[in-house]
Amino acid sequence: MQLKEELTLIQSGNRSILKYLHTVKALADEIAIIDHSISDDDLTLYVLNGLGPSFQEIAAPIRTRELSLTFEELHDLLVGHEAYLRRLETATQQLVTSTNFMKMKQYAQRGNKSWSSNNYSNTRGHQSYHSGRNNIQHDGYQSNNYSSRSNNFNRRSQPKC
Repeated sequence: MQLKEELTLIQSGNRSILKYLHTVKALADEIAIIDHSISDDDLTLYVLNGLGPSFQEIAAPIRTRELSLTFEELHDLLVGHEAYLRRLETATQQLVTSTNFMKMKQYAQRGNKSWSSNNYSNTRGHQSYHSGRNNIQHDGYQSNNYSSRSNNFNRRSQPKC
């Protein structure tokens, strides 16, 4: 009686589907040795009732089948579904990772552009004018804010030969 109750109440929890099915099958085999064997329909219902919400998608069509599944067929379906869920989870994680990378990249690029556009006004009062050049380097980019203006002025004022 205790084994039947255990079989009725068993839950997959955090176990893999293989471990869960192995536990269910071991209980069913013990009951068969002591009392009488459990039908495929009953065993299928015990297994489906103990599955978590991630298996609802596959549990519904199995419940509505007209023909009974053998334990081996049920095993194959559930193992295949678990593999599908893992692939789906991996693809989702990769998508999230690449999305986060792109957002960080865009944020970094936007940060450099805003720094560059404010470069002249932010550094103008803090640099000395006697060198004629204002070379500022930030994140690998070099900006010559004052030199381009003085070079343009010098080119226009010098006569061409």
